Amino acid sequence: MDGSWLSKYPDYAKAIQKRGHEISNHAYSHPDMSKLSRSAAYQQIDKTEKLLRSVLGVTDNRWFAPPSGDYNQTTVEIAAELGLKTVLWTIDTVDWKKPPADAVVAKISAKLEPGSLILMHPTSTSRDALAGIIAAAKKKGYALGTVSETLSSRRAPVEGRH
Repeated sequence: MDGSWLSKYPDYAKAIQKRGHEISNHAYSHPDMSKLSRSAAYQQIDKTEKLLRSVLGVTDNRWFAPPSGDYNQTTVEIAAELGLKTVLWTIDTVDWKKPPADAVVAKISAKLEPGSLILMHPTSTSRDALAGIIAAAKKKGYALGTVSETLSSRRAPVEGRH
């Protein structure tokens, strides 16, 4: 979660968490991390970590997802200092451009493979595409999971594959 969003919408964040979703760090104000000083980059990640703990009680976060996928070595090092691994997506819905939901479903379905991490935002496009994306994944025999589950060596094997 973006820390500024979490600050503005703690009740929504709690509802998301209550539904069993993994909650992780997406910086505080969605900056281009590679353009920040070391101190500013540290503050972006650390401030959000503190909010995750104080607002949601998240004490076991393992992930930092750099906004816009923008990062450099310093970003990765700072995240690591804070106990976080840097993670990116493998498929982008580009939902912020508001494409039709059926186009997003078709794009994801065509690119979906074991271990895919799909970038989605809280947009009407993603909301409307979600059921179709889930159906496409299940039709291919894939299990849905959190980032931690997907990146775990213990993740569920794809049906019919070894």
